[in-house]
Amino acid sequence: MSKVWALKHRPNLHEIIGQDHIFDNAMDSNKQHYILYSSGAGTGKTSLAHALAEEWGYVLHEYNASSKKTRGIEFVEEELLPMSRNGRYTQVFLLDEADQLTAAAQSALKGVIENAQGYFILTCNDLSKISAYLKSRCRILEFLPITIEDMVDRLEVISGREGVEVRRSQLEIIAKIHKGDLRAAINLLQAFAQSENKDKFLIDAGVRVGGWDNWKGKEFLTLCFRDKDFEGGYKQLLKETKPRQVIKTIFDTAMSSETATPAQKMIVVKATINAERDFVSGVESKAIVGNFVRELC
Repeated sequence: MSKVWALKHRPNLHEIIGQDHIFDNAMDSNKQHYILYSSGAGTGKTSLAHALAEEWGYVLHEYNASSKKTRGIEFVEEELLPMSRNGRYTQVFLLDEADQLTAAAQSALKGVIENAQGYFILTCNDLSKISAYLKSRCRILEFLPITIEDMVDRLEVISGREGVEVRRSQLEIIAKIHKGDLRAAINLLQAFAQSENKDKFLIDAGVRVGGWDNWKGKEFLTLCFRDKDFEGGYKQLLKETKPRQVIKTIFDTAMSSETATPAQKMIVVKATINAERDFVSGVESKAIVGNFVRELC
């Protein structure tokens, strides 16, 4: 468990998922400089750079260009320039977050790339911040957010390798929490594997990341109806800044559920009506939340 799974299970060139358009239309046997960009994180840009270096049998030099030390012209002239002229052609220079490089650094990098002994791969989330000079010297590949289905398939492979007992429905929740970001989903899977109460862990994770939606409503209802966990349910709703809206979401989830019994739905109806009346009457929010969870449990 000590090693980060996102690194431990970094894919080779043939395991990268969700970017078929790149492999079908853009990748070929000709080695070249690349700019890899996407609007979000965890789509496979850095993994592709590692995979290409491995496929080519080249040494990879990796830098994060967003730090103060590596985003300026001094870094380009004093470190990248000498290394790219060391007489070794079987090397790849990976500059992650290259859109954070200063204008002066990008200008200097243009000349470095033109005469490099080896190849440069730049990744970025904002292509507009990359200079026209660099764009003209690199092949540009756009990475798309990874679909939920592809994420779940990859999470299933990793959980199998690690011997994690997990339902596909739980993997779907993990994928939905970090929609499109496979790296973050893998990190969450690793944390999930170490948790004791896995269903509650997923609810907590979902609430931390964002607002309530249908699947979070399902997990909350499971916590109340199946686990009879008043304290857990109360703490979940108590964290919300808009508990009235959350209760409405839970109501909608219950009414659209194909697995909830009519009796369970009636309990949710009654609890929601009581909560709404209390909100209108000006009852203190904590008391409303406590009573709502009590009625469900």
